[in-house]
Amino acid sequence: MFKKIPKKHYWISLLCFLIPAGFCLSIYLKFKADLPKRLSDQIQLTGSLAAQDFKRTVRNNVQAIHNLAERIEETDGEFYSYWKQDAQRLLIQNESLTFVELISEEGIIKDIYPRIKNGPAIGLDITKLDYRYSDWKTKSELGLTNITNWLQLSQGGNSFLIDVPIYFEDTFDGTVTGGMNFNSEFDRLSYYLEDFAIKIEDETGTPFYNYNNFDSAQTDSEYIFDTALVMDSDIQESWHFQLTFANPNIFRDSLKVANLALGVGLLLSFCIGLLQFFNSNLRIATHEALETNKKLQLVNTELEQQTEKAKLASTAKSEFLSNMSHEIRTPLNAIVGITDLMGSGNDNFKEEHYLELLKKSSKTLLDLINDILRLDKIESGFVEIAHIEFSPACVLESLVSFHNQIIERKGLDLSLSVNSLKNKTVLGDRAKFEQIITNILSNAIKFTTSGSIFVMYEEKEVNEQIHLKISIRDTGIGIPKEKINQIFDRFIQLDTGTRKKHSGGGLGLFIAQHLAQLLNGNIEVTSEEGKGSEFIINLKFDCLQVPTKQKEEILNQDLPELSILAVDDNKLNVVILSQLLKKIGLHADIAYNGSEAVEKAQAKNYDLIFMDIHMPDIDGFEATRLIKRTNKNTIVMGLSADTTLNSINEGISSGMSNYLTKPIDKNKLIAVIEDYFGSTSRNVV
Repeated sequence: MFKKIPKKHYWISLLCFLIPAGFCLSIYLKFKADLPKRLSDQIQLTGSLAAQDFKRTVRNNVQAIHNLAERIEETDGEFYSYWKQDAQRLLIQNESLTFVELISEEGIIKDIYPRIKNGPAIGLDITKLDYRYSDWKTKSELGLTNITNWLQLSQGGNSFLIDVPIYFEDTFDGTVTGGMNFNSEFDRLSYYLEDFAIKIEDETGTPFYNYNNFDSAQTDSEYIFDTALVMDSDIQESWHFQLTFANPNIFRDSLKVANLALGVGLLLSFCIGLLQFFNSNLRIATHEALETNKKLQLVNTELEQQTEKAKLASTAKSEFLSNMSHEIRTPLNAIVGITDLMGSGNDNFKEEHYLELLKKSSKTLLDLINDILRLDKIESGFVEIAHIEFSPACVLESLVSFHNQIIERKGLDLSLSVNSLKNKTVLGDRAKFEQIITNILSNAIKFTTSGSIFVMYEEKEVNEQIHLKISIRDTGIGIPKEKINQIFDRFIQLDTGTRKKHSGGGLGLFIAQHLAQLLNGNIEVTSEEGKGSEFIINLKFDCLQVPTKQKEEILNQDLPELSILAVDDNKLNVVILSQLLKKIGLHADIAYNGSEAVEKAQAKNYDLIFMDIHMPDIDGFEATRLIKRTNKNTIVMGLSADTTLNSINEGISSGMSNYLTKPIDKNKLIAVIEDYFGSTSRNVV
């Protein structure tokens, strides 16, 4: 006979079923109730990010036309002689750009590139086109950029026309107009949005882009992201952008998984009850297993939260880098090049001190951008540390002098105290030292609206090392106590009620702290909200007792006469490189494309060739291979703004001896030439 099972075991087993079943049911009901909001939030977030990407793509292409117009204006029309070469380069660099044309102030299309397929448009009088001329004339006379509706072109096909006006001394001289079709670039952006459908209409409601059959997608307005794409204040037109789920039954299909999970949960609950009924002797073990399971659920929830935070941080970082790279890196090339030309002895530039500050600041800013673009290297400790000679006290004085004009303009008092009797010369990374000082000093200026900024410099020699202590104290807004431990985190900006006024990327202090640690130092901070802050920078450098000669002096003494060829399809870059070489006593022949470079290298045996990478016709890699077949002893150095690892590796494999990045300054150029052609190099067998 079986022993009668006590009733309490029935009740315990029933409770073991009901409790997890109720838990699963409550999660299911909550999920079902929250699902509409989750889907709506998902569509809003995805739509917002996608709209920004689409908008950025359009603005980048429009900016290319702006750049061409600006070059024409800056040269008072002389650049008209080169506009076709520039237009050719823009067509290569901007996939959406299909043609570029010049329209006179009378509304006549003077020229167009490329002429193939677009030739019929030359000479077209747009004053006879009511849908075209009115906006073109009105916007151009106001100095505004005009984007037309989605138009059918006289030479065939459809396109948007972007008109950028050209003015010489406030006199309208026509427009640079680009024809653009964004479908290919938009398709590439939409590649990662395969679960969504997108439709974009122009200002008149004409659809010109449709992805994943938008009209057959989700129609519930709650799951449709709808916004107007306004390019910027200069471009008043806007497009109608809509994004939704490609699956019209997204809500029902999402619930299928939840229904399955609920069924599995109820089944498991029932099994738990049975196990409890038949295995009452294992209640303790079962209880421990359930407790462990709960802990795992909590850990999993925490991991999901951390993952979400990491994704948000990554998104913020990517957007920041994209904007900074486009807005800052592009003009830096011209800035550094022009300052080197200014320093070539031109009598028109008398303020040599300020020109030198401009040059140093430009190069320091470029180093900062390069480090920002390689944050992963900063965090992992793989940033290269340079070892050059410099005087920290002199560098600090130059940086403070450079910022003095900004400080005076804000009505602030500036005090500088330098405790350095001998202005010691050290061996270390000057660029990173300048970045640290610039980041801290810029923050002090930005967050101080009244009062003063005090900079104190102290140095002392200990065991053939220079120990530096630099204090930067301000009377600005200060830092709240609860935020002071977070200020060195990346992308962190303090919420003190002045967020909109004091904008920024949130990377300055993060980079400064990491650079200080790379230089075996640290940054300390004390602050009181509303009264100001003090940042103390502690660094150590190796002391250099006897500074060495300037490399330029050594180079001018030891360098033999060299036969040099400079290859670049950008005339400004060729001029800059030629002038830099002239300053160190060298002359260079010039080639404006890969084919011309190969021809000249076959006709003349060059010692050194500076080779651009991205050129029409034959690129720098192919040109190098062709040259090295017949000129094995010629040194070919890549010189490009493309700093990707793939390009560098391809350059070396094609036969390049070295790969330099633009902009290149005089000191770097001297060092590279000395490595290959200096007296020490010539003596090496």
